[in-house]
Amino acid sequence: MASDKAFWQWIEERAAAKAQLKADRRKLLKGAGAGALLAAGSRLAATPAVAKQEAPRFDGVTLRVFTQTGPFISGPVKFHAPEFQEQYGAVVEAIEAPNADLFARAQQVAQTGSGDFDILLLANTWMPDFVNLEYVIPLQPLIDADMDDELLAWDDIPDGIKRKNSWAGQTYTYIVDNDNQTMFYRKDILSDPQWQEAFNAATGKDLPNPPQTLTDFVEVAKFFSPNGGGAAWSDAGIGYGFITCVLRGQQSYWYSYPWTAPYSVLPTDVAPDGTPGIYIFDPDMNPLINTEGYVRGLTEFVDVIQGAMKPGLDADRATVIEDIINGTTLMSLDWGDTGPASVAERSVVKNKIGFAQTPGVTEYYDWMNKTWVTMPEGEIHQTPTHAYNGWSYYITSQTPNAEAAWEWIKFAGSPGISAIDVASPDSGYQPWRMSHATNLEAWLDAGWDEAEAEAYISTILAATDHPNAVFDPRLPGAARYQETLELYTNQAIAGSLDPQAAMDQCFADFNGITDELGRDNQIAAYRAHLGMSS
Repeated sequence: MASDKAFWQWIEERAAAKAQLKADRRKLLKGAGAGALLAAGSRLAATPAVAKQEAPRFDGVTLRVFTQTGPFISGPVKFHAPEFQEQYGAVVEAIEAPNADLFARAQQVAQTGSGDFDILLLANTWMPDFVNLEYVIPLQPLIDADMDDELLAWDDIPDGIKRKNSWAGQTYTYIVDNDNQTMFYRKDILSDPQWQEAFNAATGKDLPNPPQTLTDFVEVAKFFSPNGGGAAWSDAGIGYGFITCVLRGQQSYWYSYPWTAPYSVLPTDVAPDGTPGIYIFDPDMNPLINTEGYVRGLTEFVDVIQGAMKPGLDADRATVIEDIINGTTLMSLDWGDTGPASVAERSVVKNKIGFAQTPGVTEYYDWMNKTWVTMPEGEIHQTPTHAYNGWSYYITSQTPNAEAAWEWIKFAGSPGISAIDVASPDSGYQPWRMSHATNLEAWLDAGWDEAEAEAYISTILAATDHPNAVFDPRLPGAARYQETLELYTNQAIAGSLDPQAAMDQCFADFNGITDELGRDNQIAAYRAHLGMSS
């Protein structure tokens, strides 16, 4: 993770662009509206219907935003805070902590009532914990009052994002980062006749470009690794077919989601009550992690790690990104950060990376009827996974400055400003507004080719509203379940337990957590996450 020095270098590198954008944003904030911005040549503006009045003033107010140590995630807070102060009068401070300490610190402040924070910029998955602690306020009344505000631009937000912002029928968060997982692959290699012929000679099959199923993905990844015959593809030396995060404490269990979900999540049209994304638990909080489908996905995940990844089992999140953009690895299934990183100065793969939905499967396990279901010929079952769901703003119930906090959230999440952040390789944010697919100025300024930017953004937004989208479960104790799943997933990766044994033990521990927290309460919370009425 980069240092504060690197963050301020990022600020300086963007000084010229910021100066231009500052003038454009001032017009938006002072009521010039989208038409004036477009006339001025800016493609960062949205197309709101009503111009905003003069920005309210909050002189003397300090807003404390608690979030992850930067530059990622907290970086945009620091970047935009001076302009917010200029326009609104309030000072915005980023209070930072390492990722591993975020939940415990926020929980402590919630329980003690110390009032340390006005705003949280934290995991969407922690929503039920903060709601149950009465630490955050509902945002729906604020949204309803500002429905015509061009900074809010409510109609520009996809339904999938609105679903992730809500729990138990109420909106509590405001996502500014769309955390779903994407397949990144070297499209130049997979389209190269030399490698197409070599793959066909070795397997008797056409080289998928890109792989559509997990089974194909594993086969391609292994071929382009040292033991597969295709490792010479990399200009950087020995090439590998796949990279993923395997270190415990580094969010490694989330990297198993795109492997386990396709085999274990039912298509929405056959799921109970037509409910999308029933994953990890059934609606009655019975764990699904030791079912045949989940275990098959985990087994393939372990297999591709052992057969297509560089040795060492020491890759963290940063390694996943770096090994794609340094040209040593062919494919990954990761959050969208690899996209902006692929056009950064250090990247050797600019315009060589393809973007696609994570692979699907041709059969899935029906856990209701305990049987495997084969998809119709030519159809693939896909389940785009939204690991973490997205970094989200909350307003704490302890703040005396809720109005100013809401103005900051609208400002930071507005179409123009959010367009800058999602295009930056240093923000940690991914596209989440529909206008991010058309307001491409910031992407071009960041070094993207227009067609590449459009392909990247459209892939992420397609996963957002996918009918089988899988949101990361949001229920009290989410962090405990996550830590437990990571423990046993990593034991399967390390080979200390086989996948079935690992998940059998995880099953028992999950039930222990659920019973400790109160099974009936957990069932109600999980059904609230799923949007089920009862």
